[in-house]
Amino acid sequence: MQFPWFRRRKHLSLEERENRRTTRSDGIRGILFVSGMVFLCFVAFVGLTLVLLPMLDLRTLERERDRKMQELEEARKEEKRSGQICNALESDPEFNEVIARDKGLAKPDEKVIRFPQQPAQTPTPAAPTTPRRD
Repeated sequence: MQFPWFRRRKHLSLEERENRRTTRSDGIRGILFVSGMVFLCFVAFVGLTLVLLPMLDLRTLERERDRKMQELEEARKEEKRSGQICNALESDPEFNEVIARDKGLAKPDEKVIRFPQQPAQTPTPAAPTTPRRD
């Protein structure tokens, strides 16, 4: 008795067997090729994520560092210029006159006189008082 789902294999010729084998191996080769391509894409994605993105972040940080260094250099120049102006205000009476005239505090025929500043007197501390107890 034979079951309906069971079919007996026919005896195939060598040529038919070779054709089936090549068809099967071509399918397996195709699957391996597609699997390999997917794997290579995955490796490329991981490589880009692990290598190129940190390099881009590094370049961004280098640009920011260069910009901050330029700002620092400008601030140092401004500090030096402000120090020179401060020294000129303290020691050069002609500079004071020019500044006063620029701000409209002195007329062209007037002479600017600068009085030296007296040192600030520190008040002497008073003797501490104790509250009376009655």
